[in-house]
Amino acid sequence: MSDSVAPGRTETKGFCLVLSAPSGTGKTTIGELLTTGDPTIVRSVSMTTRKKRPNERDGIDYQFVSAEEFKEKIRQGAFLEWAEVYDGVLYGTPRDAVERIIRSGGVALLVIDVQGGGAVKAIFPEAVLVFLIPPSLDSLSRRLKQRGLETDEQIRKRMEKARTEMKYLPAYDYGVDNEEGKQQSTVDAIRGIIAAERRRISRWEHS
Repeated sequence: MSDSVAPGRTETKGFCLVLSAPSGTGKTTIGELLTTGDPTIVRSVSMTTRKKRPNERDGIDYQFVSAEEFKEKIRQGAFLEWAEVYDGVLYGTPRDAVERIIRSGGVALLVIDVQGGGAVKAIFPEAVLVFLIPPSLDSLSRRLKQRGLETDEQIRKRMEKARTEMKYLPAYDYGVDNEEGKQQSTVDAIRGIIAAERRRISRWEHS
């Protein structure tokens, strides 16, 4: 019998957690709840050219920039992923911030759309992709109308996009139901996913 022992784990490597969902499903709120009370989960702040809403904080909810500044960032290769969405609005994930979080051993939380999720997975194959599933598309339509932030035409376009986005579900690693009034259950489910992923032997640094 050998008296050798297995090498010990010294720390866990950091990784990306991508959180995607059709617009209006509540991914921003879930992302905020995930980071509350757990300093190892750090949300990457996306950059956008859209106008700031009254309840949003620049540099915390999003980095709000001009279209010219955003396009210069594209030319510099500064984004991990970026996309043009409704009415020419641009969104992107700054790459340097994500890499810093991963190097520190943290979980870089990216709250982005399905296009972005695919781009991140291509760059970081060990990224974990989680899709928030609305109870139904009808309930999603009601939620968008209740927000009162957009016209009927804008909501119609979002619903068309939502139907397309749902088709990306098989490309994701996990699907989590996000029912109205049960946000904590959603958060607990994702925290369970994070805990399991941290226990992957491939993420361990060995002594």
